[in-house]
Amino acid sequence: MQGTRVLVTGGAGFIGSHLVEQLGARNEVAVLDDLSAGSLRNLETVPRDVHVKKASILNRKALSTAMEGRDIVYHLAAKTSVPDSVAHPEAYWRTNVQGTLAVLKAVVDAKVRRVVFASSAAVYGNSETNPKVETMRPAPASPYATSKMVGEFACEEIASLKGLETVVVRIFNAYGPRQDPTSPYASVISKFCAAMAADEGIEIYGDGGQTRDFLYVGDLTAALELAGERPVAGQLINLGSGSATSVNEVARLLSEIAGVPIRTKHGEPRPGDVRDSRADITRASAKLGFTPRTSLRDGLGRTLAWYRTQRR
Repeated sequence: MQGTRVLVTGGAGFIGSHLVEQLGARNEVAVLDDLSAGSLRNLETVPRDVHVKKASILNRKALSTAMEGRDIVYHLAAKTSVPDSVAHPEAYWRTNVQGTLAVLKAVVDAKVRRVVFASSAAVYGNSETNPKVETMRPAPASPYATSKMVGEFACEEIASLKGLETVVVRIFNAYGPRQDPTSPYASVISKFCAAMAADEGIEIYGDGGQTRDFLYVGDLTAALELAGERPVAGQLINLGSGSATSVNEVARLLSEIAGVPIRTKHGEPRPGDVRDSRADITRASAKLGFTPRTSLRDGLGRTLAWYRTQRR
């Protein structure tokens, strides 16, 4: 992608900031983010000036202004924790459903050409079928997953009614530098890496045998760029590595990379979490030409190295 006017909602967050970094050198990129989860520090390595508007996607006026003259909108702004959504379902409906509807309305009003909507593998729910294929019936098992499913339906509906190009990507377990480990709902890799960088033990929820499809954030942003430029309007596409890895195996690999044993303790399983998840990425390969380039071992090494720099 080159010379394109792009808006990234949630662009100061973990995935959003990496996407801005990916696109920033060759495109005119703007960010809309209320900084409730993101941080301006995440944008310090962006290769050129990026206009950042601090505002919520629920702020209609700010949203309308941010959309003006944009070619593509990446809608990443969302509340993203499964356990937190169980505790606070209304907040997830407000941000993830009403916020997405507001984004889509503003996109149509501004005559933006395409929206890439960041959905989630959580939409597949607790189905024991693996790998997860886009044609499977959604079975959301948490308010977070439900909110993302409704967002997908809204994209489909607005595309048919208004002729807007929409691309929905179901993101599996992204990881990498700049992921916040401090939240009680943080991802397993960010928490493990931060604990190891601080020479602390790690906590594994449940027996550690649960599996996830971990995708390095650099590979994810490459796929998101392709979703913005390839002829895939109307498509629903899984974005994952295509491999499943247990939490115990992540801990073992990190111990091997660090060259030290890890102190572990086991806690109760988290409410709403699925047991096993792996993406079928056949469609991403065929439609986007996407192939994950970063092995889990390499990605974990880069991520752990970054967390260690944060301790200095």
